This record gives sequence, structure tokens and C-alpha cells, in this order.
Amino acid sequence: MRSLIVDDDDIGRLMLATFLEDFGPCDQAENGQQALDLIDGATAEGSPYNLICLDIVMPVMDGTTALRGIRERDQKQGGRTKVFMISACSSPEDIQDAFFEGDCDDYVVKPFQREAVTQMLQRHKLI
Repeated sequence: MRSLIVDDDDIGRLMLATFLEDFGPCDQAENGQQALDLIDGATAEGSPYNLICLDIVMPVMDGTTALRGIRERDQKQGGRTKVFMISACSSPEDIQDAFFEGDCDDYVVKPFQREAVTQMLQRHKLI
């Protein structure tokens, strides 16, 4: 499983990367624009991401905007990348927006628990 973590928080990004690297290569980006650039590069190399974990609040390009860009790319390529929103935003409105407006596959509130992420990976048949 190739994954991408997109978060402006260095420590949170590193913690999640350390966990996901047990399942395969894991790249990191600090904002949504960097993420879209990495996604385009991975696709051009013929090695697209199986999972993208997105924070919502980030500089340059937020996670919701990046998710729309990911879904546009999915539509052009005829596939669907699994996207988990991993954010400190925990209001019902934030979660509802991520699922219904952003079309994410799952959502976990920071600080994340390894068990919760493992269950999401299993539920979506990524591991």
C-alpha cells in the first residue's frame, strides 16, 4: 500500500507516517498543493497512491480543496483513491462536510489512535 500524508503539523505527520510505513511506502506533504503535485507525479510514474490522509486546516491549500482536486483526478482516470480525513476539526458540521461535500472515505479526529486507523484500513480493505 502506497500512502500520502498531508498535514502542516510536522509531529502529527511524522507519527502517522511511522505507523503507515509498516504497510508500505509513505510520502508526506505540508499542504494540499504539495499533495496534488505529488499525486500527479505518482500517477505519471504509474505508481499512484492507494491511500491519502488529509488534514483539513492547512496553509496554501486546505484539505477540503485538495480533496476536490483528488476527486477530479479520480474522475479523469476512472478510479477512486481512498481518502481519510484526519483532523482536529471535530464538529458534526466539519465531519458532515468532509463526507458529503468532500466525498472522503473515512474520518478520524486528532490525536489519532493507532487502533482507529488500523480499523479504517481493514474496513476499506487496504490491509
